[in-house]
Amino acid sequence: MAQPWAMSKYRQIGFLMEAGQDVDPNEYLTNPTRINNLLRQGVDYKDKKKRYWIDGQDRDCFAIYAKGLNITNSDRPVYWQWLTDSDGNEMAKVVKTRWLEVRGSFWTMNLSPNVPYKVAFKLKMATSSSTMRGQTVNLKLSLPNGTYQEKQAILPGSHDSWEELEVGQFTMTAQNVGKMEFGMEQLFGRWRDGLIIKSVEIKAA
Repeated sequence: MAQPWAMSKYRQIGFLMEAGQDVDPNEYLTNPTRINNLLRQGVDYKDKKKRYWIDGQDRDCFAIYAKGLNITNSDRPVYWQWLTDSDGNEMAKVVKTRWLEVRGSFWTMNLSPNVPYKVAFKLKMATSSSTMRGQTVNLKLSLPNGTYQEKQAILPGSHDSWEELEVGQFTMTAQNVGKMEFGMEQLFGRWRDGLIIKSVEIKAA
């Protein structure tokens, strides 16, 4: 019977293959260094909507890129602009908006069992004069076990580096296997601009 660590490694290699990496399911037996390097560096899925990696404690982590989120009016250039980062992943930038609504979902069965996780938006401002700096937004997290988290948070002020805006936390138990949903929204009193959304990260807390 395979050891638990071996089963876990098979599972992680399965994620690499699902993302489009050219690996063999048994390669960890012959070339564990390459497999572990791939897992820790992380891989983008071919559709450029998601990323998978493991952290220093072999826990599964995912990022859902902006292109994999449901952003109201993101198909209308008057309100949103799509930018491309150095890795070829698309980011969403607010040109102007009075109604911010970003939603997404994730199937939690892909996460490591019995691990506390956090869900966080990865954001920054386009410039130091972006008018969305310091604005309050509503964050929501709905979990498979029927619980619901909601809070208010302040958008980051930095335009030099990415910042995390935590939506909520949960522990990956059997009761939390299923579809998780999250969102960020706000109605502003006037037109606002400058927010850049890179992704939503789901990683160990």
